[in-house]
Amino acid sequence: MDNLEEYKSYKSYRKEHKKTYQYVFDYFSEQILSGELKVNDKILPEREIAEQLDVSRNSIREVMHMLEINGLLECRQGSGNYVRCEPQEYMATFINMVMSLQNINYTEVYYIRMGYETVALKLAMKNASPEEIEGMHQVLLKMDKIVDPEESAKLDIEFHNRLIAASHNRLIILYSSMLRNFMNRFIVDFRVKIMEERQRAEALQRSHWNIYDALVDKDFVAGSSAMQKHFDIIGDQLEIMEEEFRKKGSGKKE
Repeated sequence: MDNLEEYKSYKSYRKEHKKTYQYVFDYFSEQILSGELKVNDKILPEREIAEQLDVSRNSIREVMHMLEINGLLECRQGSGNYVRCEPQEYMATFINMVMSLQNINYTEVYYIRMGYETVALKLAMKNASPEEIEGMHQVLLKMDKIVDPEESAKLDIEFHNRLIAASHNRLIILYSSMLRNFMNRFIVDFRVKIMEERQRAEALQRSHWNIYDALVDKDFVAGSSAMQKHFDIIGDQLEIMEEEFRKKGSGKKE
């Protein structure tokens, strides 16, 4: 707002209708969203912000501490407070708590993963470096030799994480990192089950190689087909697990 009096009136209204910490948080939020504050910018001292907002320094300190925990603020001893952008750890913890509280199930995870990994593959065909592609190649070679289901699952996770990173799309990478703990459990649970049956285990590994080959050839038609085959195998296992769950819930026995 250009008009100072209008801004003061607006600020007074906000202060009266919000709790102090919310009012202070909104100040920092507006500073970042408006572009006034950028990564590595030094923010004003607590005293100046408190005077500007007409609140206590404790209120400023409380919100700044919260932003520091969230990975959006860095306190440099003897230098001051600076904007940073490393929220992944906090956001991952937060989103996993939300997913747990809302009882997000594997079926929901399955469909969202199918969507963004297919997009990641398309982008990787355009953006992946030779080193990134070779990294995925080395993971697949290791997967061919591993028979232990849990070790194989770790390599499966690494392959998909490398594919997502190779997309070079920051939003997909950020979104994936927020869901990583839940996604990793998803992959481990399904990989272990699928590897119990040799034919399906081999089909799953072939699908990974087909995804890789399509990436190398930059053939999205073949790549999307391979990705669909990959998720079809997982979908079949999902149906088996859901049926087992329904039988347990109804008290039926095999």
